[in-house]
Amino acid sequence: MSELTNRASYLTGLADGLKLDTEKPEGKLIDEMLKLISEMAEALEAIDDEQAFVADKLDEMEEVIDIIGENVFGDDEDDDVYTLVCDKCGAEIDFTEDDLDELASGEFVCPECGAEIELNFDECDCGCDCGCDCD
Repeated sequence: MSELTNRASYLTGLADGLKLDTEKPEGKLIDEMLKLISEMAEALEAIDDEQAFVADKLDEMEEVIDIIGENVFGDDEDDDVYTLVCDKCGAEIDFTEDDLDELASGEFVCPECGAEIELNFDECDCGCDCGCDCD
């Protein structure tokens, strides 16, 4: 923004070199316009400085929020962990989204007893919402 301030100063210097008569209406008009241009350039420079300061503070706040988020919620890259219970031995088996293909294909085996774990995604027809085959 200092470019605007420099250009306003340059125009003021040109006007001074012309030795405008500020007592005449034309000279007074040009003089007031140059003052206005200089004030506007200074105001824009102050706004630009303030905006840069606010942008820096926002960047700092974003970094702090990211750190807080990582501390509170853990690493975003971690997979969600789900737990299944083996019907045969009762072992609790943790799995992630990476294991879903294996579960869906029916090839998921309990690591404790070796039993194949089958998932029934069909809704219960008896109305009890238990997932049984009681019809």
